[in-house]
Amino acid sequence: MKRAVVLFTILFFAFQIVAAQTEKARSPEAGQAFNDGLNMAKRQKYEQAIVKFKAAAKADKNFPEAHYMLGYCYKKLNDFGKAEKEYKEAITEDNKFEKAYVALGNLQALEDRKEDAINTYKAVLSINENNAKANFGLGKVYYDKKDFKKAVGYLEKAVAANNKYVLAHSVLGLTYKNLKKYKKGASELRLAISLERRRNKKGSYYFRLGELLVKSKKYKEAEGALLKAAKMSSNSTIRAGANFYLGEVYRLSGRKQKALQFYSKASKDRKWKQSANYQIDLIRHPDKYVN
Repeated sequence: MKRAVVLFTILFFAFQIVAAQTEKARSPEAGQAFNDGLNMAKRQKYEQAIVKFKAAAKADKNFPEAHYMLGYCYKKLNDFGKAEKEYKEAITEDNKFEKAYVALGNLQALEDRKEDAINTYKAVLSINENNAKANFGLGKVYYDKKDFKKAVGYLEKAVAANNKYVLAHSVLGLTYKNLKKYKKGASELRLAISLERRRNKKGSYYFRLGELLVKSKKYKEAEGALLKAAKMSSNSTIRAGANFYLGEVYRLSGRKQKALQFYSKASKDRKWKQSANYQIDLIRHPDKYVN
């Protein structure tokens, strides 16, 4: 129930922003249809909202916000082709509509069309170089491409533009980790943890922080983060990963019996089974691995 309330609050403010952007005087018919569509979208009645947004767009031939909301609803219904068409129509009607560009870029990134997404996010930045979401989008695409040197600049701009951007702090932390800038990475992940309200997401960020701290040989700090990850995350794979890295902490700290305990827990997860079993065998039969 709490999650539903949070989601409704987020959607409410998002729709308020879209409504606030509708500055041009609209006909009563278009305005009423648009407002009805917003109310339905807030209640996640997307098919009914689409009917209203179409009516709004028909009543006013230049209504980019209506096309943006059509794109939003189609995306929620997993009709990405129609969503893209509507986002592009919104941009055609208002070539400085930043939210529509960002939504289009997000859609392209979701479909793994990385070059299209890059071009779309850059179009936003040509309008507003401090757009936090466009900078994050570019950073995330380059992160996914494993081009960490390019990713870090855009992610730094994203958190500079919005210092409460939890996801941007998280991905920036992971980017620093891949660049072996462990101190900076830990700092960003701790920020993500402090800003995140959802227990499950905090657990995921604690896992990433623990993994980073193991790599930087800060085993005591890593232990604390990983124990929290195992306790807080509802994702079984994340919990298994936390147990695996706890095994690493104890093995590297010379506590082999405790390491075996946590490797054994990790081995019950399909993703971590092979790595955990290898470490278990290495501890129990070290002579097998002597050249």
